[in-house]
Amino acid sequence: MKQTSQRIVQQAIKAEQQGLFSRALPLYQQAVALGETSAISAVLRLQPDASTAELQLWLSKQPFSKSQLAPYWAELGQWQQLTKAQQHQLQQPFSELHFSPKSCVLSLQPVLSNLTSARQWQLLLQQWQQDSQLSSLPFCLLPPLFIDSAALNCSEQKTERIQCHLPALKQQLQDADFHQVLLLAGKGGASYNNGLLQLPAQSSLALLRHELSHAFGFLDEYALLPQVAKAECQPGRLTPNLLFSKDDLAGYQQLWQLENTELQLTPVASCNNAGLQAYRVVATDTHMQHYELPMPSLYLQLIRKQLQKPELLMPASYYFAYLARQQQDWSAWQHWMQHAAALGYPPAIQALQNSDKTNLSPAAP
Repeated sequence: MKQTSQRIVQQAIKAEQQGLFSRALPLYQQAVALGETSAISAVLRLQPDASTAELQLWLSKQPFSKSQLAPYWAELGQWQQLTKAQQHQLQQPFSELHFSPKSCVLSLQPVLSNLTSARQWQLLLQQWQQDSQLSSLPFCLLPPLFIDSAALNCSEQKTERIQCHLPALKQQLQDADFHQVLLLAGKGGASYNNGLLQLPAQSSLALLRHELSHAFGFLDEYALLPQVAKAECQPGRLTPNLLFSKDDLAGYQQLWQLENTELQLTPVASCNNAGLQAYRVVATDTHMQHYELPMPSLYLQLIRKQLQKPELLMPASYYFAYLARQQQDWSAWQHWMQHAAALGYPPAIQALQNSDKTNLSPAAP
């Protein structure tokens, strides 16, 4: 039987190499049924459109011991299926991955759900260090934290933005020291929301760079959704990459200390759904329009300017405090607001002072 299963695996490998995935998958599945554990990874890999729940159900039906299945439960992020020793063994190769430049003024905490996201983070970290722009920023990439994918329960709809169970994430971060959070989990669209970057488990460095730029106030240079455009596109409001009126040029130059020769106002579609013409400040298309494109040197310069005063950038903990207030969880509000205040974020400091003065339920952040 062993020879039969190995022969089937070889047939499956050959079919996969030829791009015949629909032929390779049932062969791998047949090999697993014959006791070939080495084929399990291929069965999981060749079903990118299957939900995690479907893959979990399939794996649970396989006639192998818990120790034999441990690496594959880890592939799916089902850490509760593993012993503490097994978790440590599988997570340890990734647990110390980090990047610390000579000067570090802002920290990014990666949170990973499974071995797929762990391997992807390892690749992203290598690419970050090789990127002349990103590696030049005083940005620390902290060692990753792992969280069970069942607890995190991220959505897997490719046409929608990823949504995850944030209480589980906040619990995992309770004692961590961070400014921004990168959650690498789920399937679907990436997003940035008040210090929290949510990227699919399989993400490129270009996508990470695009979403991270939002942390510094950069707006998308493609047509924003109507409700977003209405909120963002306000003449007189100054963002790093967009003007909403040419009349704001002088104020923009004063804010960023730039000469007129450094700017080239170029119409973009960002505010089309608000009935307003927006202008980016460079001539060429950028990574804020198509994330695969390079970041202009001016944009990098504007990020560096903001990193001279990192305390003015909103930390993720301030967002967590806001969520705690919505749930009227005042102890959590206090914890996260103190975390944000310790980073020097002025609104957090003010919110704590106001809370102390009134001795009442805290005001909204």
